[in-house]
Amino acid sequence: MKKNGPFYDFTSEQWEEVRRAHHLFCEDRDVGHPLFIPTNGLQLPDISEDMLPHEEITLAGPKKRNEKMDEAIRFWIRMAHVLSQSEYRGASFPRLYIAREFYGHSQRLAEPFGTTTLVSSGHAQARPAIHSLSSVHNMRLKAVKDCLWLSRSLETLRYFHESTEGRYYIPHMVTTGPCDTVNYATGTTLLLQGFYESPKAVHQLLRMATDITIEHIQECKKIAGDRLIPDHTYLLDGCYCLCSEIRCLYSREHYEEFDAPYLKEIGEAVGPLHIQASGPVDQSMEPTATDPNIRHMKIWLRDSDLGLVARTIGDRISLDFFENTCMPALSFESKASFYRHIFENIRPETRWVISNYDARPYNQAYDQMEQEGVLPEQIRKLGRL
Repeated sequence: MKKNGPFYDFTSEQWEEVRRAHHLFCEDRDVGHPLFIPTNGLQLPDISEDMLPHEEITLAGPKKRNEKMDEAIRFWIRMAHVLSQSEYRGASFPRLYIAREFYGHSQRLAEPFGTTTLVSSGHAQARPAIHSLSSVHNMRLKAVKDCLWLSRSLETLRYFHESTEGRYYIPHMVTTGPCDTVNYATGTTLLLQGFYESPKAVHQLLRMATDITIEHIQECKKIAGDRLIPDHTYLLDGCYCLCSEIRCLYSREHYEEFDAPYLKEIGEAVGPLHIQASGPVDQSMEPTATDPNIRHMKIWLRDSDLGLVARTIGDRISLDFFENTCMPALSFESKASFYRHIFENIRPETRWVISNYDARPYNQAYDQMEQEGVLPEQIRKLGRL
């Protein structure tokens, strides 16, 4: 009988270095500079695909195998080997990544409401099932076992975890907060209309979505325990990340009534949270900052006032940024201008993560501001990439 493995990993000294860096950043808030966690090891200058070891890897876990999943698992195991040898890895570490097409994206969370999740070419769409809020009072949710992708997502997580004997951290599957989940079930127009015309029905749906989310996270934790790490920003801080994206479409008052209470309840039930937000977050930042369970946010940088965000959160909530590259009209004129915008708007106490290795544009912004005598001290402490 073949021995399972090899399961490549960091040395104990390398793990100690990683955990110390994450602890300083997340708990002590005392790194004094951005935390560099490159999410894509193949971006690093001393790593390439031809360096991946070719040794056969025997996986553990289920006897019935999924060829596509096994290929993905073996890739991330091999990446652990080359990452351990990189001088540019920063605070990155070995992990498994579960592609969203394997579990139905975040749209799976709306299936108990009767939605259909359509997955094609790596993308997903939820077909709304609620067409009138007048029908909500007698609604009954589908059981998880009867939800195609929601039930499959738990099986997929178990498959990845058991195939590697639980040795690796796994960024959890992308998960929406209650408002975003209900948005999948109703469609945006009906949900926003409901804020004004049928708030009681909307709260009933949010109550259901909150329970679905808490139950799902708890089931995931039963499978993988503390091997689950936040999606979007891979911090070793024991948090779970929720997508809170539709918040950009409504006012602070609506956020405080329909969104914030349910996010707070989830945090109290499952532990501290990261929030991944799309669109402007300016109007929701003050109430967000009052929720002690929210520890980190990833935002679309061009959509929001970073100076306002930084002033509002201080050092309590850390940040990570999307560049808006998928929206050319809102994107930065160059990668260097993206970094310069960050450098110009952060505060001395701002804690933020660099999640991509972009040495050339980062260093361009660094050199320009250093020559002008306006380079922030925390950027100077990190130095050039």
